[in-house]
Amino acid sequence: MQLLYRCVQFHSFVLWQFPFSAYNNITGLRAVRKPSIWSGVSVNDECPTATPLPDQFPADVQQMTGFSVDTKLFQELGELLVAKESTALVELIKNSYDADATVVTVTGHNLGDAARGSIVVSDDGVGMSGDEFNRGFLTIAGRTKNSGDRRSPVFGRRYTGEKGVGRLASHKLGTVVEVQSRKAGPAPRGANTLPPPLSEVVAHIDWRAIEALETLDQVDGSGAVRVDERAKPSKPTSGTTLKIAPLRTAWTDRIRSSFLREAATLAPLAATWKKLRENVLADKLLFETLPIRDQQSGDPGFEVVFGGDLSLGDLLLPDSAAAASWIAELSFDRGTGILQIALSPTKAEVRKYPGAEGFRLKKNLGPGSGPSFTGRILQRSGASWETEVQGIRVFMEGFRVSPYGDLRDDWLGLERTYLSRAKRQLTSLAVLDANQIPAGLENEELVTQGNHAYMGGIFLHRSSSPGLEMVVSREGFLPGAAFDFITQWTRVTTDLIVRLGSVARREVKEIRSQQRVAQRDASIRSDVNETPTALRVREHAMQVERSFANIQKAVERNDFVTATREAKELQPNLSEIREMADQFGSEAVQWRVLASLGTELAAFVHEINAVGLQISALARELEDALTIDDLARTRTAIRKARQRALDLADRIRRNATYLVDATSFEGRRRRSRLLLRDRFETVRLFFETRIEQKNIAVVNNIPTDLRTPPMFPSELSGIFTNLLSNAVKFSDAGGRIEVVAREHGGFCEVQVSNTGAAVDLSRARRLFEAFQSTTERPDAILGQGMGMGLTITRAFVQEYGGEIDFIVPSSGFATTIRFRIPMR
Repeated sequence: MQLLYRCVQFHSFVLWQFPFSAYNNITGLRAVRKPSIWSGVSVNDECPTATPLPDQFPADVQQMTGFSVDTKLFQELGELLVAKESTALVELIKNSYDADATVVTVTGHNLGDAARGSIVVSDDGVGMSGDEFNRGFLTIAGRTKNSGDRRSPVFGRRYTGEKGVGRLASHKLGTVVEVQSRKAGPAPRGANTLPPPLSEVVAHIDWRAIEALETLDQVDGSGAVRVDERAKPSKPTSGTTLKIAPLRTAWTDRIRSSFLREAATLAPLAATWKKLRENVLADKLLFETLPIRDQQSGDPGFEVVFGGDLSLGDLLLPDSAAAASWIAELSFDRGTGILQIALSPTKAEVRKYPGAEGFRLKKNLGPGSGPSFTGRILQRSGASWETEVQGIRVFMEGFRVSPYGDLRDDWLGLERTYLSRAKRQLTSLAVLDANQIPAGLENEELVTQGNHAYMGGIFLHRSSSPGLEMVVSREGFLPGAAFDFITQWTRVTTDLIVRLGSVARREVKEIRSQQRVAQRDASIRSDVNETPTALRVREHAMQVERSFANIQKAVERNDFVTATREAKELQPNLSEIREMADQFGSEAVQWRVLASLGTELAAFVHEINAVGLQISALARELEDALTIDDLARTRTAIRKARQRALDLADRIRRNATYLVDATSFEGRRRRSRLLLRDRFETVRLFFETRIEQKNIAVVNNIPTDLRTPPMFPSELSGIFTNLLSNAVKFSDAGGRIEVVAREHGGFCEVQVSNTGAAVDLSRARRLFEAFQSTTERPDAILGQGMGMGLTITRAFVQEYGGEIDFIVPSSGFATTIRFRIPMR
């Protein structure tokens, strides 16, 4: 019987696999290690669970002369240790940090095409000499970061890597890696700059050539790995550049979107650890600045820059603490065993709920009860943070530990409580003595919120986090008491926020009741030409005008007592106006979006009916196929039915994508600089059925990199929906629609042109007025216009100070409409 038995020690786990003939009473085993540049994957002379073999083998047993490590090791270890593309890039970025870099640039080119794509990671760190390259980069599971001083050589940073597998990240990403590393000269620990380089290493690693070999013993001399050390550096500054190309797989939109979401929070947001502005909090918390990294005072800092296809673009991260309702900080010191938690409402929350008060807790849990950690959590009552920053994330030495804080991760159980909440008090607070915390309401769990209401960071250091071990895929920590400790006290902190917030809101019910009375009174006094809310806003504004006039007169006669009194009386009116503006201003966006969708109601109804009829026809085809006696004809019929089912699924998917894109909360949550071409294509897919039926050629000539000024995605979708709907209606069969765009004169300018029926330019402006329909005869699918489409579109455009109008059409077209929005 042949057994597989090969021992490859890899940090904290061991792989076994080498061949020998089994026989009874094996008592010894000897093997000879062959030297190789791949010294990190060579085998320990003693495998921990191997049974020793005798000095002499029986004649029928072939004695081994050495271990043989299959090149498939890299593929297996790469998949095991580097779970996904984003994890791989994070590992390479950590290597730059450990190398005392101050800036690392990660650039992607042609990521959608594996053959032409490349990823370049370049830093300004200390670089590597030839010997360090062999001992470090070419040594899998090397001990360079596990032995001796576990800090970087110059800036004294605590190393973020520990298993020596960062180089396997390049294997995960691509098939060939080119390395250029310029080694900095000697520098004392604590220096704040790096000296010029003394030498340079240029290396080429072809993973495909390595994998084509059978064992790692064959790598030497194969040309798969080439290393050249030069005495004269090519640049005057030190650093390392890795170019990975071609890519192992093409980056789909899903992979890229996932990476960008993770890249945005690779480092903690400033609001979660930096000093907060003086006017944000009502009470003092624990820290001015949270210690996110174990580093020395002379460290110049570290920055990550993403470029090319990996650019974050104009992603506007909501990083303002002022938007929070409550802010909490927590800390545990394993040396003293002291846990501290401090909560404070923001000043904006106190204005809204005057009874809101801060809270502090100090509790001795005993030295060594868990790992040391600090954290800051920002909560929004009855609201959500933007998707990119939702959730409480965990950071080790300033780098995020996935998946904690991801959209689908619920490491604190907040979503579970939110979905199953009942009329009871929060159970997590039972670990605290009743006299340590404010008394809660009996049904306080009903007001809990999910992860969407929290933005925060929990910060850990390697030196003070015993018991926390990363899983081999780098996705989270192994389950255990250490991480359970962090989870428990972080959840206690979020539940304290819920309790204090619910208590504060209980005390202002009478204020809310007064507002309801004011609204009823306004409804009685308002006439048919004015809504009650508009009347209230107008009356408050008039009172503000009168107060300012009185203040001006009082100042002119040096009567500052009267001026001060008038100013105080002015405040409630301004607060009322602000609250109503906040409420109705945010709702106005969705009202317009829903109105825009309403203008396409006929198209939605037709799509639903058409899909329903086709599904019924498909069911009949399948029933007929079951009655066919000939097996070959039955299979043919089923294959045709299958294809029709796939086509229907794609049709439903297109419509669902459009509806979700236009109506979801995400589409109106955050303004950002949108890619015009992509947004138009999403809308075009919704009209695909009618476009195909009329055989219309739609030409999208919008540049791929042209972006709008900051807008809500749903607003731009609404604009394109109305304009493309009209273009399809008025284009005859076999017609043509063209969309062009440019940035011109400080404006984002878009033109939509179509063949077919022309618009009379002399009366074109009237078409933007409500109920002035552009459609004189109903379209079989898109219906007859309600006369609101262009009105809504104009409202979207004018919201940003833009303009829209019909213009003289381009050659070959009957109608052209153009809108322009300032780029700011």
